[in-house]
Amino acid sequence: MKKILGLLVISTLVISCGESIEQKAGHHLDNAKEAFSIGNYNVAKQEIDSIKILYPKAFEARRQGIRLMQQIEEAEQTRIIEYEDSMIAVAQAAFDKIKAGYAFEKDERYQDIGLYTIKSQAPQRNTDRTYIRAQVDELGRMTLISSYRGSSYIHHDWLKLSVGEVYVDTPESKDRHEFTDLGVYYEWLSFINGNDGGAAAFINANKDADIRYTLYRKAGQEESRPVYRNLKLNKDDRYAIASLYELSQVLLSLNEHKNLRDEAQRHLMFIRSKMKDESAEEGVQEDK
Repeated sequence: MKKILGLLVISTLVISCGESIEQKAGHHLDNAKEAFSIGNYNVAKQEIDSIKILYPKAFEARRQGIRLMQQIEEAEQTRIIEYEDSMIAVAQAAFDKIKAGYAFEKDERYQDIGLYTIKSQAPQRNTDRTYIRAQVDELGRMTLISSYRGSSYIHHDWLKLSVGEVYVDTPESKDRHEFTDLGVYYEWLSFINGNDGGAAAFINANKDADIRYTLYRKAGQEESRPVYRNLKLNKDDRYAIASLYELSQVLLSLNEHKNLRDEAQRHLMFIRSKMKDESAEEGVQEDK
């Protein structure tokens, strides 16, 4: 038995040694086709890469490998599109379920992207107090706004929010709008597009807790110093910000999946266009 097995191995090696480069490359091509047929695209691509690396002069096998690689890429992008479409449907359903709870503002003359807010936090309803409000745009980008009211400007740059010994600091922001009205001074300090140092996430995670915050100022080379201490973020504001934070996460997810789907569609169109051009070129060469 051992002698027979030995002879079979030797025979296989002899046959293999007698194969042409195209035949050897063809084994990898067959493996790639088999892997592709069962949806194992990574293995299929590895087999095609092996042809290029091991048999660079197997021109016919490489040509067929390139065509198969295009088919693999086409199938991959189609799979991505199908998956992203399913995720878009899930995110869209989640958004449709909650969107009625928000006020939507968009002036078509001046705004390309609209904003979602909570009516109770509207500035015109809160001219008599210092508080934190939030807004979320249609792309899911959230902005926190520290609204100050007082007898003079304090020019605050950042905030510290805390629950007991746990706290979070916002980064400094230069996006500050200041104005006066009937002798009252107002400042709106904005942390745009989620650049709040995790403050919105902190409020969301602690919406049922007693959240305190302090306004800080840093001017020139001075060290930061508190300019308005120990403010309380009331329950309505905590819940409003937490709700807008959750809306932000839904819209961010929805738009991310749309972007990935659109990118896959563009890639798919490019691949198919390239396949069509190469097929037409081959047809011209055959006619000659």
